[in-house]
Amino acid sequence: MENEYEKLAFLKALIDLLDHQTKTPKKVFLSAYFPGFEIDRQKALLVELRKHKLIKSFIWKDGDFIITKPSRSGIIEFFNKIEIKKNKPKETGPIDNKIRFNEQTGVISMGGKTCPIPLNTNQYFLCKTIFAVPFGTLVKEIDFLDLMDWAKDSKDSVYDAMRAINKKVKHKLEIDKLLKWKVRRIFIDYKTE
Repeated sequence: MENEYEKLAFLKALIDLLDHQTKTPKKVFLSAYFPGFEIDRQKALLVELRKHKLIKSFIWKDGDFIITKPSRSGIIEFFNKIEIKKNKPKETGPIDNKIRFNEQTGVISMGGKTCPIPLNTNQYFLCKTIFAVPFGTLVKEIDFLDLMDWAKDSKDSVYDAMRAINKKVKHKLEIDKLLKWKVRRIFIDYKTE
């Protein structure tokens, strides 16, 4: 498949040339130098423009194309169609809805969505510990306490960290209550299909 970027660059150069005119000229001289977009492909594009009646004709003379009766609005419309086609997202396979935690970056991710967790905080250590075990496994509060900095935290810091994570996950990943609290234990309450 031919590279659409060169095609768009060629059309953009033609549009810019027409934009600098006070009125649409009968003839336009367009330089043929476009790296990666050979003369044959330039001619093919001009033939396509002629076929769509966006230019009347063109000839190659002294290293330039002489284009007669270009339609500025038509060429812009043609350019936009190609650009939209080029930028159209490609069909992808099914989205992976498995929820993961990356210890290096501190990011909880699911599908294409991400939820950043600040590194070396109570929230980070809670995620690090809770994602290390299978979902649904009850993890004792004491398992988190070894990783957390108790000198600056209150006795409720594990519960507060869980609530903060749930709030971020609800906002970023649209999951209600990912983590749940049950008798001084925390577990992930999320089912993957």
